[in-house]
Amino acid sequence: MTINKSVSINATSQTTDGQAIAYFSANVSDSGTSSNMTIQNQDLYEANKLQVRKDKTDFDNAVYGVEDEQASKATTEG
Repeated sequence: MTINKSVSINATSQTTDGQAIAYFSANVSDSGTSSNMTIQNQDLYEANKLQVRKDKTDFDNAVYGVEDEQASKATTEG
């Protein structure tokens, strides 16, 4: 039997009043990582591009942390 583990990570970049600008999602598994960004409102994205890009960088760093944690567990468990 083969058991595969995965971790799903989701986040939303939003305006100060809570309007969704973009969604980020990632899945980290034993077989690799997939990551996506979906812009929900192009006008809000254009007006808040720098903030969304910062949020994307923060999200990517969180994904890298999960990848590193998974790799560390695989090394110590393997």
